[in-house]
Amino acid sequence: MTASPLRPSRSRWNRQLRSAGRVPAIGALTAVLAASLLACSSSDTSAGGGKVTLEFWTYTLKGGDPAAKAIVDRYHQEHPDVTIKLSEVGGTAETSSKLLAADKADDAPDVVQLEYRALPSLVVAGAVKDITKDVSGAKNDVDPNIWALTTFNKQVYGVPQDIGPMMFTYRKDLFDKYGVKVPTTWAEYANAAEQIHKKDPNAYIASFSASQFEFFAAQAAQAGAQWWSNDGKSWKVGIDSEESLKTADFWQDLVDRDLVKVEPLLTPEWNAQVNDGKILSWAAAAWAPSVIYSVAPETVGKWESAPLPQWTPGEAAVPFQGGSAYLVPAKSKHAKEAAEFAAWLGASAEGSKLLLDLDIYPGGDAGRKATLTHEPPKLMPQQKDFYQVADKVIKDTTIPVTWGPNVNVAQSAFSDALNTAALKKTSFRSVYKATQQAVVADLKKSGYTVTG
Repeated sequence: MTASPLRPSRSRWNRQLRSAGRVPAIGALTAVLAASLLACSSSDTSAGGGKVTLEFWTYTLKGGDPAAKAIVDRYHQEHPDVTIKLSEVGGTAETSSKLLAADKADDAPDVVQLEYRALPSLVVAGAVKDITKDVSGAKNDVDPNIWALTTFNKQVYGVPQDIGPMMFTYRKDLFDKYGVKVPTTWAEYANAAEQIHKKDPNAYIASFSASQFEFFAAQAAQAGAQWWSNDGKSWKVGIDSEESLKTADFWQDLVDRDLVKVEPLLTPEWNAQVNDGKILSWAAAAWAPSVIYSVAPETVGKWESAPLPQWTPGEAAVPFQGGSAYLVPAKSKHAKEAAEFAAWLGASAEGSKLLLDLDIYPGGDAGRKATLTHEPPKLMPQQKDFYQVADKVIKDTTIPVTWGPNVNVAQSAFSDALNTAALKKTSFRSVYKATQQAVVADLKKSGYTVTG
């Protein structure tokens, strides 16, 4: 049976959604990082000659998974002097903490899979290696739009594994039944929400889940906000910028008018409402159909996906939401071989195609091209152009999102407070402003210069 390249395991999605959801694209950090990177970019630490074993921390390649075994076996065939040792780890937050501890203990692995949003803090900490020269031969095999996810100050710190082109996945049968047009703008989305709830007071266009921190960051980027930016000397935080607050007002209006259901994702209640046709869409990335299929398989054939709504009509650009990369820790004992393996798995024609068997959306050109002739996701077997639509979204994805070194602080201050505001219908703007204050205070406490 051919697997969908977008269907990760249910447990993996639960872990990731609990630890911050999927991730938008990351822009290049500027020259302010250069001094702190010298130590981790100076030289290769791999052993010269002989057989080597690469310890690979990953939550995608699982030791008992036949697809993962096939990938590792294939690499062993082509590189008989290299042994890949898989070590399954948790989501990004857990793995980042574990890597920093391993770095301090001089006991780092050789390759680590992490979500893109984790990179800035690890780069600043000097815990990952600049592999620009090591993977230079692979750069032509990955779209520049995707390489940007792991590039800071023109230096490459990872090879992209998978990506999340943002899309709008919706119940086509019910949109048709209610005579609702698929929204191409957020204004049309609000109108559609009103029409759906009017037709069926128990139905909603979507749930409002405050835990989707990175979705809100991506949507703010669509509106022109930069939650973090850097001019080479100092940080600027724009979570409370007017462009960002505009998005807070948008959701405040929908919540206050009871046009979206305040409900976290993947709860038993959310799953039941999706199955019952009471939650009709999910604005997320191209992996959303696979998640929905895992909780609502009886709804197969009733869904389709379209590009994400925009703030300005005709502007197709969106950030990425989601995905991860292969990083080489600064203290890897076999950094050269580790970078070679990362480049093979994430960027080569063979490796990126094999990633399809792990039910993910490959970042490499060959894997992306292979999706175009692949069967649609199981949730929508009738939408034969699904991957063509997704690939067009990827080509239009030109909005970079720079993550600061204290994303965890922002997420902690944001998600619970926004959920409380949604339930009590208090000010969303106040949540954004309080998050701004918490992030700025933490940056200053950590010794960064903050302006604006």
